Amino acid sequence: MADSIISQSIRVSGVVQGVGFRPFVWRLARELGLDGWVRNDSRGVEIEVSGAAEQVRSLIERIEREAPPLARVNSIVARDTTRETKGGGFVIIDSRSGRAATMLGHDTAICRDCLGEMFDPGNRRWRYAFTNCTNCGPRYTISRGLPYDRVRTSLKPFPMCARCQGEYRQPNDRRFHAEASCCPKCGPQLFLLDGEGHRLPGDPIAGTLDLLKAGKIVAIKGLGGFHLACDARNAVAVAVLRERKQRDEKPFVVMLANAPSAAPFVQMGVGEPGLLTLGTRPAILLRKRSTSDSNLPGVAPGLAWLGVMLPYTPIQFLLFHEAAKRPPGIGWL
Repeated sequence: MADSIISQSIRVSGVVQGVGFRPFVWRLARELGLDGWVRNDSRGVEIEVSGAAEQVRSLIERIEREAPPLARVNSIVARDTTRETKGGGFVIIDSRSGRAATMLGHDTAICRDCLGEMFDPGNRRWRYAFTNCTNCGPRYTISRGLPYDRVRTSLKPFPMCARCQGEYRQPNDRRFHAEASCCPKCGPQLFLLDGEGHRLPGDPIAGTLDLLKAGKIVAIKGLGGFHLACDARNAVAVAVLRERKQRDEKPFVVMLANAPSAAPFVQMGVGEPGLLTLGTRPAILLRKRSTSDSNLPGVAPGLAWLGVMLPYTPIQFLLFHEAAKRPPGIGWL
């Protein structure tokens, strides 16, 4: 006997916006031959689905078991409904607004796929400082409200170009429904300002690296704010930064290109390199080597530990890429 056809309304709550959840549900539903739709709303993700009962059950089980890596499913509630969607295929529909009662995914370090594009001279996102996809980049800090859609983010003033729109609508693309997606043609641009607020000519990344090498202090845009940065090996620059921040004793954190780059300064324990590469890019306290203070004068004086972190935004990676003389590919990482 053929499996019975059912229609259900499914409510998914947790961290399910800004993490690629709608494309994930879309792919599952299409794979299972189900009809219906999925959308964001103020409470999380809402799904209406019709199909064979066994396939609907499989959809619910797999949503919980196979959720995107940045998602966190707190609950899935399904109830029978009389609103049949059989025969119409499965689609992503416009979000529905309301009083916010859900959580948004956190900002995440740029992924290796996006880095591969940024450092491919033949790619249209070559050295583009705002590269991201469904699996990485800013979420929380660009959001201006829920549900999470481009019109409620800081990307609203930047309409997607035709090629970005094509990626956004292409189901097998990792930028399928990536709300912050953009490129050099349609997205924000990077620039460098002097202390008076005047824009400086030339490449802003190369200009910033030159300033850092010259012992200057530069405010570098991060996610949600600015980092005051200087060359950690320059004792004078570190001392000036400490004076200007009125930070007499509190240590600074050092950013390095990768975990092996930390070897001359700190001792790595079991599992610590992995902590450095977590998507949230935490600053990790690592035990100093005896030569650390002489190599990084004034960064963490009088302490046995040094705070270390790895880059997580395209701008930060671009600075290291510039210092490495712009090699193609990601092998240099």
